[in-house]
Amino acid sequence: MNVIGIIAEYNPFHKGHAYQIEKIKREVQADYAIIAMSGDFVQRGAPALVDKYCRAQMALSSGADLVLELPVLFASSSAEYFAKGGVSLLCHTGVVTHLGFGTENGQLSVFQKIAGVLLKEPELYADMLNVHLKNGFSFPNARAKALQAYFASTGDVSFPPVWETLSLPNNILAIEYLKALAQLGSSIIPYPIKRQGNGYHDISREGSFCSAAAIRAFAKGCRPQHGYPSLEGGLPPSEEKHAFLPLADAMPQAAFEALCSYPRPFLFEDSFSTLLQYKLLTEPPKLLSAYADSSPALANRIKKMAPFFVSWSNFCKILKTKNVTYTHLSRLLLHILLNIYQEDYPAFPEPLYLRALGFRKDAAPLLSAIKSHGTLPLLVNLPKDSRDLDAAAQKLLSYDINASNLYNLAQSSLMPKDARCLPLKNDYRQPILCL
Repeated sequence: MNVIGIIAEYNPFHKGHAYQIEKIKREVQADYAIIAMSGDFVQRGAPALVDKYCRAQMALSSGADLVLELPVLFASSSAEYFAKGGVSLLCHTGVVTHLGFGTENGQLSVFQKIAGVLLKEPELYADMLNVHLKNGFSFPNARAKALQAYFASTGDVSFPPVWETLSLPNNILAIEYLKALAQLGSSIIPYPIKRQGNGYHDISREGSFCSAAAIRAFAKGCRPQHGYPSLEGGLPPSEEKHAFLPLADAMPQAAFEALCSYPRPFLFEDSFSTLLQYKLLTEPPKLLSAYADSSPALANRIKKMAPFFVSWSNFCKILKTKNVTYTHLSRLLLHILLNIYQEDYPAFPEPLYLRALGFRKDAAPLLSAIKSHGTLPLLVNLPKDSRDLDAAAQKLLSYDINASNLYNLAQSSLMPKDARCLPLKNDYRQPILCL
């Protein structure tokens, strides 16, 4: 049995994602596709546009057979930890044979060379990395410069400019996937394909495949405050769908329908600004410095600039410096909200359970195979299956539950007043999706 694994966010799911699943499935003659998907918060330190159940439904209706949640500790972390968490999750299913991922150029040999250097950290590379960090460059820039110097020293004139390779998110993740496969000693076969359509950050809707960023940008502007279908005071479903019609060509039909009919507010970083501002104003620098991605210098800067806080996104722009990127800061702010500390990462080097968000009925044999060959507990019925988890796995799961609760709280606060009396969504009351 051939099974492809894909690590994704699907924020939201679009035609490029459907193309990737279909192409890899066809080329490796895969029987099933398993997705390790971020939950309600994503790797750049932001909430997903729509919740994990809606995004899982989009994926299952467009080529995926099983969607597993990547625990938030990994999903909200750096590319290295995000990739290792996702690869480890797929390894522990015991059934994944191929790891599919998109790249900007599809040059597997180039990525393997870079991954090899980053794993071995030869002396020249390490020395150059320290030099560039001391000169005030951000870690991504310092790493690219150090790699360029290392490959120049080898005399490999055919090697492409490292900066061009490492300046694109999909390529960065591709290298981290290869590192993770090597570190874990996995037999899973890497299977890169060239990314089609617009760039990762391109927000135009021109071309064959527009980006998820373009869909989010359009969705942010086309749904008015409190304009949610099926809620009193919102737009009628027919008018709501009409507002989204420019996205119809960018998404598979089922995913487009799910976005149009999503009954809750779309969320963005600034949806959490009030909650974040409260924490920044009330916590001392020593505590702020203990969060993941923080430091004493950053904590002091946060406290100094807290009186100028206007919104999450604006605060990241205020704090951004030459050696601290916007994304790094956004992840730090997310970790402050989610109470994720630096000490949590060494405690959880890998996921400790396989939590299924949804599956297709005809993929029942896949679930049976995972139960037989998987090396982690499979959570299908969360209230029942989570009782048997050990203390460490329970703690890791608690981060996912807390993250979902926070996400649901933010959505509830933006609902029309007559809808706020409804109970908050709760992971323990959410049945697994079955399409």
